[in-house]
Formats: sequence, C-alpha cells, structure tokens
Amino acid sequence: MKKPNILLCAYVMSFLFLLSACNKGSDVSETDSLVQTSSETIASVPATESTVRTLPTETPTPTPRAFSSELLPEERSSITLGKLSPEHEFYGEVTSLDPECADYIQELSIYDAEIDDTFIVHISLPPDYDEGQKYPLVLLTDGIWRLSDHPGLRPMMVTGEIRPVILVSVGYPNGYDYLTIRERDLVDDPESYLHFIVDNLVPYLSEIFSVDSQDMTIAGHSYGGYWAFYALFHNDTIGKNTFQNFYIGSPSFQASTNFQYIGNFAEEYFERNATLNYNVYVCVGDDEPGSFKLPITGFVDELNARDDTELQLKYEIIEGYGHNTVFKPTIRTALLMFYGDTEPAAVPD
Repeated sequence: MKKPNILLCAYVMSFLFLLSACNKGSDVSETDSLVQTSSETIASVPATESTVRTLPTETPTPTPRAFSSELLPEERSSITLGKLSPEHEFYGEVTSLDPECADYIQELSIYDAEIDDTFIVHISLPPDYDEGQKYPLVLLTDGIWRLSDHPGLRPMMVTGEIRPVILVSVGYPNGYDYLTIRERDLVDDPESYLHFIVDNLVPYLSEIFSVDSQDMTIAGHSYGGYWAFYALFHNDTIGKNTFQNFYIGSPSFQASTNFQYIGNFAEEYFERNATLNYNVYVCVGDDEPGSFKLPITGFVDELNARDDTELQLKYEIIEGYGHNTVFKPTIRTALLMFYGDTEPAAVPD
C-alpha cells in the first residue's frame, strides 16, 4: 500500500486552518469561559493561542546544539525539594479541593542551564506509596494550571479505577508571564524543553522515587498537545524512548517550530522508523471551531491509514466541551486507557 503523504496533508490542513482563522479571528470557541483558575484548563487570559504563523517559503537548516545528557553540577546544586509552598498562587484553591494535598504534594525547584531558567515541579506520590515497588510516572505540561489535577486524579487510585501512578506537573515560579514562557518551551524551543525533561528531570525523579522506567506518560493540552506530538515524533531520538504513552489534547496544528509543523515531524519520524510503537490518546472538544478540529481529525486519519499494528491510537471528539474545558474529563479517559483494568468510563455530562 502506498504510504500517505503526511507532509502534504499537513500543509493542506494548515492552509485551510489559516484561511478559516482569517474569517473567525480566533482558534477557540467563543463560548469558552476565559475566567480561569488551575481547576479549569487555561489561565485568566485569552486562551486562543492565536499566534498565526505564515506558511514557510523555505526551510532553514537548523544549527546543531550541544546538550548535556545528565545534570550539570550547577543544575544539581540548584535543586530544592519540600512540601507544597503556601506561597504558590493556587495553594488556597487546591487545598480547598483537598486539605490533605498540602501533605502529599511535593514541590521541586530545579534550574536548567541550557534553557537558563528555573522550573517549579509538583509531585504527588500514590496513596500507600511503597519504595519497594515501581510506579508509572505521568508527566503533565503547563504545571501552573495542572496543580488541581493532583487531588482531582488521586481518587482514581484510591478507588482502584487505575493503578497507582506518580503524578508530576512541570510549571514555573510565581509571577511569570505564563502564556509567553510556555510558548518559549512548547513551541519556539521544544527541543530544549524535551532535553530538560529526559536528561534532567526524569533521571533525577528516578533517583529519589521508585519510578518504573518502562511505563511513563506525557500529557499535554493545546500548545502542550503540540509539544506532546513533538515529543512523540522525537521519542526515538531526543526522547531516548523514555515515554510509552501520550495524551494529546486539542493540539495546536497552527503552531510551528523553525517553519516545521506537526506533519513535518511525523514525516521525519517515519523516514527513520517503520512503526509508531506507542499508546496514544488524542482528543478535541466538539465545541471547538471546525477549523481547529479539521487538521486534528485529518492527521489522525493519516496515522490510521498507515495500518500500523504497533500503534495503539484512540481519537475522540468530546461533545459538550470546548478548548478550555476538555482537559479535565479526557485526562481521566487517557489514564483509564493507559492504567485502567476496565474500559474507559463515559465522559460525564
């Protein structure tokens, strides 16, 4: 069977998106609330991610960069680990959801030399954590807005819906311009961010906690979904095959890195590999604009058309949900897919 032209499809879909975006002026539903706390999905700022990048006329040759494959001395000496800080801007909200979370959420500060910035990482170990056992690790991007997912997802472990996992959300110090800084890491320089995750953060967490290195998950939404696709298609190179499972929510197909789009990353991956041997859950809200949903659906169709028996791919369009609301129910569905013993539960009304 002739291999589908993923690159051509991606460009066509990107063009359709840009054409429609000119008419709509936004890539998210106008019905989505912009009033935001960490217990929703995006902050109290416009969540449109509507930076529309023009299609490239030519692809520049990237300059090779040097990355340390392990923690540098200044990076290791920067690390502090303690309980969830009462100074965290969402401390009051998350403790109102579960007062006990102040005891089980740990806060890690770590500096990355290549990015030249500090990250604030939150970790919650599963109930009845046992150092003699190994646990899957679930890493969430946009940690500043994922803090409430620690108490939100913990009951799934308590009730036995999913196996116990270590939850990790990667964010930033208080006061950062979160929309700007996440664009730096998730879109403008996803390579450095992925290096930070696989060369620094995951190895350190594996040193101090009982992490199952054969069962790790990346979860990203919106620009984070774009980055999750980037990580998926670089998991064999930069990613060192660190992750086996990928949650990709409402990925931003209009985004690009050095004139490279998601379709380009996929094409380069399949030039190196015959199969995509991972578990992947992709979703989008049905209330999102058609111009936003179209390239996601088309790209998933292209992946399915490969008839890759090694790829475990599930795609859902979630009725009644928009860009700002689809993460909460679907991260539960993804964890049930990756770590549940039963069929995923229906998304609540």
